[in-house]
Amino acid sequence: MDDANGKLPPPPENTFLHGLLMLVLVLLVNLAQTVLAVCAIIQFFWMLISGKRNARLVTFGRGIANWLAVTARFLTAGSDEPPFPWREWDSR
Repeated sequence: MDDANGKLPPPPENTFLHGLLMLVLVLLVNLAQTVLAVCAIIQFFWMLISGKRNARLVTFGRGIANWLAVTARFLTAGSDEPPFPWREWDSR
């Protein structure tokens, strides 16, 4: 994707290391999808039984959603800033 100036950012300084990090993140994305599915099932049954949402699961789900978005940008070279655990977890 083009930046504000209409140019692509330069490639990473260490492409091999960047590629290894991408491989690790692809595996973590698959794990995160599984965790997200389990959380969704738990949240469904929680709402079915109690009639309200579990606030901790909502917050955790937001965190996973944000992590997946940041990771997708990194994996597709839209950003050079790696996601958690190489930076702080953001649960907004």
